[in-house]
Amino acid sequence: MSLTTGSTGLWPGEGEALWFNGGLAVLRATGDQTEGRFAVLELLAPKGFASPLHIHRSEDEFFVVLSGEVRVQHGEDVIEAVAGSVVYGPRDVAHAFHVDSAEARLLLLFGPAGVEGFFREGGKPAGSLGLPPADEQFLDKQALKEIAGRYHQEFIGPPLPPKD
Repeated sequence: MSLTTGSTGLWPGEGEALWFNGGLAVLRATGDQTEGRFAVLELLAPKGFASPLHIHRSEDEFFVVLSGEVRVQHGEDVIEAVAGSVVYGPRDVAHAFHVDSAEARLLLLFGPAGVEGFFREGGKPAGSLGLPPADEQFLDKQALKEIAGRYHQEFIGPPLPPKD
């Protein structure tokens, strides 16, 4: 069972697997599959994985924490999210997140689709469905910032710091 236009789902482990910035990102649904309406990304990330403070200009985003502990910042608010938490991030609102547990699994839902191009350009095909090796090389912040700009995102500040 795989997702195509008009179909209803994917089996566990299906999707386009990418190693992105030290985590495993699996594109579970793309604009091609949802007629441009949504993109869904499943993210497995180690402790310390964090996004810079950034703004999406073209899409809204939901963060669903499947496992682990993740701090999510939206505007001035910081949410201490745990498994089962859902956080809504409207477009044009600055946001960031930081993984505080040993690892976390998140489901990121974007509407409309399009942001998946950022993850494809910023990542690389995954060699497995696990976290990348510790010595795997990834793009630097400046390169990711340039790619983000092509997908109507702005990096405007540093990531959330680790918890004290």
